[in-house]
Amino acid sequence: MAGNGRTSRTPQALLTLAVTLPAAFLLGRALGFWRLRLAVGKLLALLPDEGAPDHVRVLPPPADEYAGTLPTTPAETRDRLPEHGFSELVRAYFHAYERDGDLIHEVGSFVHRPEGLTGDWQVHVRLFPAPDGSTEVWAHWERNPYVAPLAHLRMEGYDPARGERMAAELIDDLR
Repeated sequence: MAGNGRTSRTPQALLTLAVTLPAAFLLGRALGFWRLRLAVGKLLALLPDEGAPDHVRVLPPPADEYAGTLPTTPAETRDRLPEHGFSELVRAYFHAYERDGDLIHEVGSFVHRPEGLTGDWQVHVRLFPAPDGSTEVWAHWERNPYVAPLAHLRMEGYDPARGERMAAELIDDLR
């Protein structure tokens, strides 16, 4: 309908979407979603922040989310987190922070939902490489965006201290 302000989706656009999304998912599974997130985060870091919405910016992790350091490498940590009930989180904001003049990007984003995929709450952990090869863990407790997307975006119930406690309970070596 002309003039209603809506854009129509052409069959070609839908076909492109139908092919692109599964291809991106399969690529992520093959390479590791963290690698795709890292590459996208590095590309987004090259763009100017001014006027860009948060979901296309690279943000520093909030300082109060720092939960500690694991003695394992980021690769070992990524391999071990599923044993502790975590799953890799593909859809999340991109984070990086400056250390000694370098921008250090997250190398893993994981979530643990105590009540399962449809539970109300989750602990979200982000992994960063530490200078000595170990893994920094940043954590927070928050609403599950699949269950309460608006509450999640409004940060209702957001709690870094609880996220740190839960991460420490779930991940044995976190200190």
